[in-house]
Amino acid sequence: MIITGKDFKLTASIEEYVEEKFGRLRKLSRQPLTDMKVMLDIDHNKKHGDVCRVEASALWRGREYKAGEKATEMHEAIDLCVEKLERQIRDAKDRWMSKRAGHHGLV
Repeated sequence: MIITGKDFKLTASIEEYVEEKFGRLRKLSRQPLTDMKVMLDIDHNKKHGDVCRVEASALWRGREYKAGEKATEMHEAIDLCVEKLERQIRDAKDRWMSKRAGHHGLV
């Protein structure tokens, strides 16, 4: 997993939190998630305050899945991004399993 920070210093606690949250995506399937990248960014805006942005991508079964989220707090943005990426991979896995079951005559 590659974790990068833009416009702020990436601390060990945030890096640990990202590893913990995105690490649970590896348990979704027996086929491994490869080439996982997480980019953390803080947009400094005078009117609206700081906006934290998280963008993540992962490769599963030869296809790339991407998610991005914005929030006022970094932990909140990370949680929302993990949920979105998890939902995409889980839906893809369900589609793959249903096609596989239909091909072999199973219901």
